[in-house]
Amino acid sequence: MPSRSGFSLLEIIIVIAVAATIVLVVGNFSNNTVALQGLVTQELQSKSDAAIVIQTAANEIRGMSQSANGAYPIAAAGTTTFIFYSDINKNGTPLRIRYFLASSSLYKGVTVATGSPATYPTSTETVADVLDNIVTPSSTPIFTYYDSSYTGTQQPLAQPVTVSAIRLVGIQFTVNSNASKTSEPQGFSTLVDIRNLKSNQ
Repeated sequence: MPSRSGFSLLEIIIVIAVAATIVLVVGNFSNNTVALQGLVTQELQSKSDAAIVIQTAANEIRGMSQSANGAYPIAAAGTTTFIFYSDINKNGTPLRIRYFLASSSLYKGVTVATGSPATYPTSTETVADVLDNIVTPSSTPIFTYYDSSYTGTQQPLAQPVTVSAIRLVGIQFTVNSNASKTSEPQGFSTLVDIRNLKSNQ
């Protein structure tokens, strides 16, 4: 009897099916790896952005001073809005700085003093979105305030706050870089001592 060589149709189909399965598994693994890498990168960037924002705000608050027209260093102190004057450009003329929460984003408004005597026309305010994906509950204040008697355990000053009593400013918020994924929300907070309003000065 002559010998038979080659593969049967069934064998070819089985080989193709196995190869297709391997390609599918490898493809899914590669896609999942890329997605995971993107999520990790996004979370790291979000943490970095939040850390920069809170450090920048702390430095500006710490160095606040009277406005260019002699107004008190703090203009308004709410739970989601804080307005103050600070010479962040180091040119001798304080700017009006406004941090405020709108929806899930933190914004920073900057108004330059104009004229003599100096004024801060709010119509010229430049507003920038400095941080997104804030998931802090609406019942939790972004800004809290403490007077000179604070030793670390007292509750923040009740709203409405008397701005002349403020000596320390607390900033706290929670950020979720991607709420649709399994990202873990990250909390950020700091307590800022206002250098030019120290009670012993």
